[in-house]
Amino acid sequence: MSWYAGYTKCNHERVVNKILHDKGINTFLPEIIVPSRRNNRKILIKRPLFRNYLFIELDEIRDTWMKVFRTPGLARICGNGRPTAIPDEDINSIKIFIRSDRNIYPLPFLHVGARVQVISGPLTGAIGILVKEDRKKRRLSVSLELMGQSVVVSLFDDEVKPF
Repeated sequence: MSWYAGYTKCNHERVVNKILHDKGINTFLPEIIVPSRRNNRKILIKRPLFRNYLFIELDEIRDTWMKVFRTPGLARICGNGRPTAIPDEDINSIKIFIRSDRNIYPLPFLHVGARVQVISGPLTGAIGILVKEDRKKRRLSVSLELMGQSVVVSLFDDEVKPF
């Protein structure tokens, strides 16, 4: 038995996970609790660690693969031309992270000098350049051009995305 990454339609991870589970197929959908802004307040929500992905344990039996491929909401099994197995060590590492009591914050890949767009707050839509990153406080300093001048603002890391 090997693990494979299944790519789902947008926001169908839980649906596909339930359907496969009901078919008797072993799956793993790593979920984390993350802060979210709703109605100008922060709440904690549970969401998949990897958006649009879940892990499926499959053997070499053709019937099992056909059950998986015919699952509504599942777009494909990931790989280069054909499904590629994920090493058990990688799956075990993800399980260890999920079981730990540490806060896990998946972020888009950002680096100093990258162009970013503000996605929440009063500066929504503004585009700037990331100039500093404070991972402990989850804060970013972003240089924005406002009225012909450059100003630096401090934002939470979940308030920006790569542009």
